[in-house]
Amino acid sequence: MSYRESNPKPPSGPWHGALSTALIFGSAAWILVYTLLDVRPVEALGAWNYVGVLGLVVLNTIVGRTWRGTPYARPTHTSRL
Repeated sequence: MSYRESNPKPPSGPWHGALSTALIFGSAAWILVYTLLDVRPVEALGAWNYVGVLGLVVLNTIVGRTWRGTPYARPTHTSRL
């Protein structure tokens, strides 16, 4: 018996996927607003906008690494079509 089978952790909640999706869309929206539109608060940050977007992408990577799905159940038999 492996460690993973003896100490299973529950799957992540639905908020986990929503947070990951929001981070990706938020970073894409931020970089699009900075490059395509003339929004004064965003323009005031200058090149720091790229650092902010990179921070959101790194945060999304961390969130993605902590996600836990349901354990894989190996099928007992297979069917051939």
